[in-house]
Amino acid sequence: MRSRRVSGACLRVGYLLLLGASFLWFDNVGVDVSASDFGDSGPAGRVGCSIAPWDAGLNDNRDAPGGEHTGAYSNEVAAECYSASSTRFNAAVGSGVLGLLMLSVGAVVAVGSMRDVMSA
Repeated sequence: MRSRRVSGACLRVGYLLLLGASFLWFDNVGVDVSASDFGDSGPAGRVGCSIAPWDAGLNDNRDAPGGEHTGAYSNEVAAECYSASSTRFNAAVGSGVLGLLMLSVGAVVAVGSMRDVMSA
């Protein structure tokens, strides 16, 4: 009976980790930039990235935002977005691997539990 609880817990945790990994894999991040898009004056602040985490991690995408922006702004947004997306990509891969490991452990424990029930 105890191994059923362990396998159920492992399967649930593995599923949640894979769900979290999927979210991290596709969700674009926002970054804070100090360079202004208005030249020397004007507000800087939070910018949404157009580089998805999977795109930064798999394709090494370091593109600047589209449109006409100042050079300092484009360079800072590109660097900050790449850094944030790469970090999120690595977290997604780690969560996915850990989720698959937990699902595997849960499945092995469940099969062992079934064997014990069948042989009794």
